[in-house]
Amino acid sequence: DEMYFLDTKIYIKNSAKSQIAETVSALKKNQTYYRAKLDRIDAYFPLIERIFAEEGIPDDFKFLVVQESSLVSDAVSTSNAVGFWQFKRESATELGLRVDHLVDERKNIYSSTKGAAAYFKRSNAVFNNWIYTLQSYQVGLGGTQRTVDSRYYGAKEMEIDGNTYWYVIKCIAHKLAFGEEEGKNTTPPLV
Repeated sequence: DEMYFLDTKIYIKNSAKSQIAETVSALKKNQTYYRAKLDRIDAYFPLIERIFAEEGIPDDFKFLVVQESSLVSDAVSTSNAVGFWQFKRESATELGLRVDHLVDERKNIYSSTKGAAAYFKRSNAVFNNWIYTLQSYQVGLGGTQRTVDSRYYGAKEMEIDGNTYWYVIKCIAHKLAFGEEEGKNTTPPLV
């Protein structure tokens, strides 16, 4: 019914629970694929966690990289977003990443995570609400400002219901699907 997510106490209403449960079930359905993601999580999360701690970014944002790319460095979306954090070329260069014919830092876990942290800080400077910052990662700052309730700028508690933006619900599901399993493999195949 309630949990902490992105440094915010969230109250999950029944209308959102079924959506979250459906996504968690889908993420765990194929155990081979699920385990492969966990292997990459165990390899990459320590670095991501360290960067986020240094930058003052809530740890739960690490689940977004799993949602975005499954931690596959050369993932490419249908809209030509590339790499771990699925940056388009323009966004990447705006955040200080090198993208040219020799180097594409969107495919580098360290550089791209630093870029994601810069985005999160910039967005949260507007909202003072990490949930809204998460939503803005998918629809942009302006798109989020047009669709959210400004009363919740600065909120440290929020309700999550069936009307919550799907991207936020999906990230909560990723935390629930992978959060309790991360780091439990005593002999991880990737280091």
